[in-house]
Amino acid sequence: MDGTPLYQEIYDDLRKRIESGEFSENSVLPAERVLCELYHVSRSTMRAALELLRQNDYIVKAHGNGNFIKPKMFEQRLTKFHSFAESLKSQHILIKNQILDYELIESDKYLASLNLPEKSLRTAYWHKLTRLRSAETFPLMIETSYLPQSRFMALEPNIIQDGSLYAYLENYYNMEITDADELFSPILPTSKERMLLQIPTHIACMLCERFCQERDNLIAIHRTVVRGDKFKFRAAYFLDS
Repeated sequence: MDGTPLYQEIYDDLRKRIESGEFSENSVLPAERVLCELYHVSRSTMRAALELLRQNDYIVKAHGNGNFIKPKMFEQRLTKFHSFAESLKSQHILIKNQILDYELIESDKYLASLNLPEKSLRTAYWHKLTRLRSAETFPLMIETSYLPQSRFMALEPNIIQDGSLYAYLENYYNMEITDADELFSPILPTSKERMLLQIPTHIACMLCERFCQERDNLIAIHRTVVRGDKFKFRAAYFLDS
């Protein structure tokens, strides 16, 4: 015997099974009673192993519902203007896009709910592009982009699907974003959004709304539903001395 505590051995075995994907993200771990029978140990030993899993961010306890496998998180820094795709690429994470819908519209329920400046309301039509964006093998966010046709005459969805929307607009239309506002708020996703993001009912999401300006003109609106279990945002603040 190497002197390793029994709860540590159980922790190591469960950790390996989680990391291998045998227990998938957001799935519920077998009940404590079942695990005790599986490993032939007492409740106190199993609770010590589970507590170590919680301390090391492998599981999260939902009171009354058991222990759930905690998903891998991606981080987005908010210290400067950012692109989700470029940020993930810098972390050596591949992001893929799937176009869910594209249409040219005069308005929709979301646009009508915004208090847009009078100058922006004169736009006759908007390109409405909805994409499912995935990091590695995980669906990560549903992004709906609104682009005024008066600034961008036509879009080619096939080109956009394989690359960055911002890079496309910069290359084809010489777009230059000079400033942007972002709003973040927690939301409960719709049943369709849950299906696309492959999340259970207990997972909340973050709504990110971005308004991009080119000098004094609104040139892009993005409404993005981000998985709350896969993405976190970090802001840094500097105090004047």
